Amino acid sequence: MAVCVYNYGEEKTGEDLIRRICGGIYDSYDLYCDSERDNLAYRMMKQSLSKEKGIVITSCVSNLGRNKAEILEELKWMLRHHVTLAIARYPVTCQIDSMTNTIALKTLINVFENLINDPSFEIRSGSNAKGGRKKINFPENWYELYPEWTAKKITAVEFMKKAGVRKGTFYHLVKEYQSLLSASKQTMYL
Repeated sequence: MAVCVYNYGEEKTGEDLIRRICGGIYDSYDLYCDSERDNLAYRMMKQSLSKEKGIVITSCVSNLGRNKAEILEELKWMLRHHVTLAIARYPVTCQIDSMTNTIALKTLINVFENLINDPSFEIRSGSNAKGGRKKINFPENWYELYPEWTAKKITAVEFMKKAGVRKGTFYHLVKEYQSLLSASKQTMYL
């Protein structure tokens, strides 16, 4: 069973939390970290979880999406794929036994479905509150083009044209993508 820890932005899930949730049962876990720009590590984590059952540990439910609708879809995905989701801010979800966790996950889904259109029920927005330039997300075809470029099947110029980005943006995104890949491949040991 895969044990995955997911961190978003500046939030970090501490090792003491992981030990408390897992109760010393698991010797290791895979750490997936995303910047506020993209959710590449999250998607990689989902791919690994779709192959086998697993546990996802995160600090808060807002890490799962940019808005209420996305979070609701991710919660439903976790339920459909029998993923145990432990959210530190909701201690009832930290019960690793499948029956309790499934009930907690269904309750969260029900809450989100009932409050999705309620303006007083707010989740972080996808906008950058710090100001400055708007961050550019990876182009949709980035994940197909990058392996072709690294395998030298296409040139950087071809990559830029197909992705629709300028030279400076391209190299900035490459650098960030490579750091995201290396961070998402880290395996942490308790």
